[in-house]
Amino acid sequence: MPIRSLRFSCPPRGRAPMRLGVLALCAALTACAARGGLSSQAGPAPEAVADAPARQAVLRRDLAPGLYELVVAGGDVLVASAGGSFKADEGGAIYRLDPDTLETKAVIQTRRKPYGLAYDAAADTLYVGNTLNGIVQAIDLRAAQSVDYRLGQATAKGGFEHVRQIALDEAGGRMFVTNPDSAGKVWIVDLKRGAVLHTVSDLRKWPAGAAYDAAANRLYIGQGGDYGVTVIDPDSGRVLRRFTLDGAEPFLVNVALDDRGARLFGADANSGRLVVFDTATGRVLAAVAVGESALDVLYNPVRDEIYLSNRGASRAHPQGTGAITVIDGTTYAVKARHDLPAHPNSLALSADGQILYATVKGPHDDKHPAYRSDRMESVVRIDLRG
Repeated sequence: MPIRSLRFSCPPRGRAPMRLGVLALCAALTACAARGGLSSQAGPAPEAVADAPARQAVLRRDLAPGLYELVVAGGDVLVASAGGSFKADEGGAIYRLDPDTLETKAVIQTRRKPYGLAYDAAADTLYVGNTLNGIVQAIDLRAAQSVDYRLGQATAKGGFEHVRQIALDEAGGRMFVTNPDSAGKVWIVDLKRGAVLHTVSDLRKWPAGAAYDAAANRLYIGQGGDYGVTVIDPDSGRVLRRFTLDGAEPFLVNVALDDRGARLFGADANSGRLVVFDTATGRVLAAVAVGESALDVLYNPVRDEIYLSNRGASRAHPQGTGAITVIDGTTYAVKARHDLPAHPNSLALSADGQILYATVKGPHDDKHPAYRSDRMESVVRIDLRG
């Protein structure tokens, strides 16, 4: 795989890095979709979410068009910007932001559009998912060089198989990448040899989210269809078991682990809820309504809290706006909710577990009340201590 040099740039001194401001928290949480017939412990009804306690301090900055995933790397916040179009042959950028002010410290220009991000702290390497091109780009942040991993192959309809979520086994030097197709797959890559170890195929609908449990050496894939989670042995590439859900067809678009508590958290986009699984048995421990089009989920062991973003809009309700919900990790009660118009997207945590970062996307429909002609989207910093 060829190694390419990258262009890193810093904003000129004396130039304002873009508008900073305190977010006006105003929109109400969109009502949840039908929750299905779970027999497990249930969270509050959608109406009860509106009675959550007072919100915590929020800082919001307009940054760039086409914001997607973000990670905390070396104390800074790295944010993927795919720009204002979906043309696969156009480039994008990775913004390095100050973790306290969200001001731009540097910009990495990329030849392809970045969507997914994962960070290996030991190697100081950023893994960037070029979704439309079927490539994961590994960027050595120290050397300002990159290597491409071609995973998605050309399709009969044109373009390439898409890559989505990237999860890392840092100690073992492996990368796990999902392909959210109607008959999707997962690639397991040996990063030391630069080779695909296994392609786990025919996972049925939309394998999208991924979380790796290093202690148990298990890979969890969130997806749709008649079950919500597939458990994979990454050494053999073999499917070990599946976690099923009762009721309406789920779509666990993102998943997160509490490896010490043997729990897996899933954001169910179809029903607008958090689903909590016991990883030892696959049993559903809880389901908590958060709002329409649940998207990203994180678990914070420092505060024993779960964070879930929901976009608040769908084809049926295109004018809605979303929020980030803070959920108690023991009782599954809603502790707080941050209304963030228009569409909260991806989440990341500071190393000390006290700051939550998020990207907030704007609507594409010019009839939406929050539409902006400049297509600027935002990064948000939430101090979880209030």
